[in-house]
Parts: sequence; C-alpha cells; structure tokens
Amino acid sequence: MVTEEVFYWQIQWAGSWMLTRRRFSEREIRIEHPEAIRVEESRQTILTPENPMERQQASAAATHCSPDVQYRL
Repeated sequence: MVTEEVFYWQIQWAGSWMLTRRRFSEREIRIEHPEAIRVEESRQTILTPENPMERQQASAAATHCSPDVQYRL
C-alpha cells in the first residue's frame, strides 16, 4: 500500500496566520506556502491499496480503523 501522511497547516494569508481547512501533505503545501507550519496533533495517515488483495484487506479494515487512518478505495 502507498502510505501518505497529511496534516493541517498554519499558513500566512493576507498578512495574518490561519489554519488550512483541509489536510495537506508536506509536498503539496510547500508548493504554495513554503513558510507553512505543521500542526503535529492533526496527523492522519492515508493508505492507498495497489493491488486487488490489498484492496480487499482495506475494505475489511476501513470499517474498524481509527480516525487517524483513512483508506482510499
């Protein structure tokens, strides 16, 4: 499975600091906001299955996973 960690970020917008409305990966946020500060306690892990067996396992686990883990099916 492909694993990606995403976070909420503090960014500068119109001269003041604000929190992003959705979670972004480090790679995504640095494109437009190199000054962004990660909010550590907002971490979420996204797992993307790469083959049919992983997809089947992810479907079964998606109903029992923690809020910190999300599956892209």
